[in-house]
Amino acid sequence: MIFPIKEIGEICKANGVLFHSDGVQAVGKIPVDLQDVHVDFVSMSAHKFHGPKGIGALYIKNSQPLSPLLHGGEQMGHRRSGTLNVPYIVGMGKAIELATTNIEEKMASIRAKRDRLEDALLELSDTFVVGDREHRTPNTILISIRGVEGEGMLWDLNNGQIGASTGSACASEDLEANTVMLAIGADNELAHTGIRLSLSRFTTDEEIDYTIEHFKKAVARLRAISSSFAKVQPTPGGEAAECVMPHHMAH
Repeated sequence: MIFPIKEIGEICKANGVLFHSDGVQAVGKIPVDLQDVHVDFVSMSAHKFHGPKGIGALYIKNSQPLSPLLHGGEQMGHRRSGTLNVPYIVGMGKAIELATTNIEEKMASIRAKRDRLEDALLELSDTFVVGDREHRTPNTILISIRGVEGEGMLWDLNNGQIGASTGSACASEDLEANTVMLAIGADNELAHTGIRLSLSRFTTDEEIDYTIEHFKKAVARLRAISSSFAKVQPTPGGEAAECVMPHHMAH
């Protein structure tokens, strides 16, 4: 979901609060103009826009004071000790240049593929997408499938060479329910079924077609052996009779 960073920044500024934004999922995916928002710190990671893994950057506005986590050297203006990884820095710089060139055109292409994939998956009964399309980055889908455990779905998708996750990569081994879905009002069962799919500017139409086919087969197989799905029969309209949708989630 895309948050109202500009409005949040104005509130922070009015109250004398320093504002840090985790821009990892935004930089290189959507236009980010740091001159147009009041934000003091923005963190970003190169691998999110096809740069080298293991390097990121921190934007600091007006040389705001920052206590170093690593001590012992005077590199980076006394903010971080250690020898700079020049090849990775150059690689990150080139990657962000490529990602942001004609970014609106890239966004439109990725969004069209994302929406086609999403529409096809929503043809399945009792499936729900978190967030509306206008307030999400154009490359992501977080979808829940009633009666299908997220971990089981990952197993089937992985066997089909499709990369997916049940939450953020930093919590990929956590078997707890998706905390974001719980926070916006999904019930515990639905939060356990969340699957995140991410596209890039290199995703092809053929890959979308393959994912749709394999995803639907996986859902059919897992629902056939699911005891929880058997308890909630879909209504003729496609939605489960017992399902109450929070307003943040769209069918």
